[in-house]
Amino acid sequence: MTTERAPTGNRFLDRFARRPVLIAEIGARYAPMETLCEMVTAAQGAGADLVKFQTYRAETISTPGATFTFEDGSVVSQFDFFKAYELTAEDHRTLDAHCGDRGIGWISTPSHREDLALLERFDPIAYKTGSDDVTNLPFLRAIAETGRPILVSTGMATLGEVEAAVEAIRAAGNDQFILLHCVVSYPARAEDANLRVIETFRNAFGVPVGLSDHTTDGLTSILATQMGACVIEKHFCMDYALNLPDSQAALDTAGWAEMIRQVRRVGPALGDGVKRILPTEEKWRKAARKSIFALRPIAAGEVIAEDALTIRRPSDGLHPHLLPMVVGRRARVDIAAGALITLDMLGATDVS
Repeated sequence: MTTERAPTGNRFLDRFARRPVLIAEIGARYAPMETLCEMVTAAQGAGADLVKFQTYRAETISTPGATFTFEDGSVVSQFDFFKAYELTAEDHRTLDAHCGDRGIGWISTPSHREDLALLERFDPIAYKTGSDDVTNLPFLRAIAETGRPILVSTGMATLGEVEAAVEAIRAAGNDQFILLHCVVSYPARAEDANLRVIETFRNAFGVPVGLSDHTTDGLTSILATQMGACVIEKHFCMDYALNLPDSQAALDTAGWAEMIRQVRRVGPALGDGVKRILPTEEKWRKAARKSIFALRPIAAGEVIAEDALTIRRPSDGLHPHLLPMVVGRRARVDIAAGALITLDMLGATDVS
């Protein structure tokens, strides 16, 4: 079975023949540009459909004095963290050129209108918005007004907040968006994944839904695919030895490749829902199904009783559902113990 899908009307999804669309989150300038370009190449080699970056400036995304408290208890300055990993305009040009040379698309997450203006220079196929901006309705409207498809992360949000985001995007005249279920934790635990939210979003808003996965393995992405997720975004670190800031919620090259291998097996395994006999089953229908046999000798003219018969493999003769038709008929010939019952052994039904 193919994993190709009919057109959806969503321009982002319709660029790709297979579902889900697999996006390798590379992030910000967490490594030298040479390494980031190597990561793009490695992600493409692992099977990613797209790579994703983060476009921000410390001055417009954070305030001096604000801090992050990570899952390990460490506290860092938000401003200093973002300042250390900004991608410059020149960095964007370098990455755009490398992706172009490799033939792989890229998207990014802007955090401010200035970031949006920078990214517009590259004619992006879509935007991704972070969970931190799901309630930033003025910014969502600004992105929606570009008319480009939007992948909207929904971590840290109530259903009502997601509804407000959906309404803001639609009010801006943009119906080209996809909601991404997300749990904001680095890493997120599988038991917190709550993947049924994918169904909740689909039923509530009638839009395509995907997953932004922050867990440490591929399980939730595989399960989300089974639930019909149209996009899977997963952090990619290429090599854990690089010790990148997002490594704790990322997969390395081998892990990404294995996740993709498993995700791509989901569609064929689910099939099309039509119950049919597969070619591989044909030989087993004869070898493994059962027929009616004589349990003991049956003399010609004898009325065949049920206790004279047994049911066992293979299915060369009369199938078990025909047992009521055999019982009560007279044997036309002597039937040896263990013989396969066939129609030519059977006479008329006894009516005495």
